[in-house]
Amino acid sequence: MILESIHGAEDVKRLSLSEQKALAKELRRFILEKTSMHGGHLASNLGVVELTIALFHSLNLPQDKLVWDVGHQCYTHKILSGRKDDFDGLRQLGGISGFPKREESPYDCFNTGHSSTSISAAFGHSPGQGYSGRKGNGGGGDW
Repeated sequence: MILESIHGAEDVKRLSLSEQKALAKELRRFILEKTSMHGGHLASNLGVVELTIALFHSLNLPQDKLVWDVGHQCYTHKILSGRKDDFDGLRQLGGISGFPKREESPYDCFNTGHSSTSISAAFGHSPGQGYSGRKGNGGGGDW
């Protein structure tokens, strides 16, 4: 399984196109399995699997900032950023959130819920990175 070897963006960058396609299938199976046991947002996450793989492959994460407007589409993002083993606790007391949470990972640059906050957040991150001397790009996961 390719998914077992993924612990961050650098692992995704090493994958060939055929491996990325296989990873997408594995991710869909994993998300379906975990949400069927613990609940969660299924369709919204299945719809952004390839998009998320492409963003992880293209951006320099976590230095670049990925802001999810619809936060409940972040499961693939969480899995690819090294939180796969935490998914048995998804949306459970003491477990990981169903939304991006800065406290969980440096890959989560912005706490968000359902929607309509990404554009203002991305505009705020851009000058903020310049003021701090950090370089990086921003991306919207689902605009």
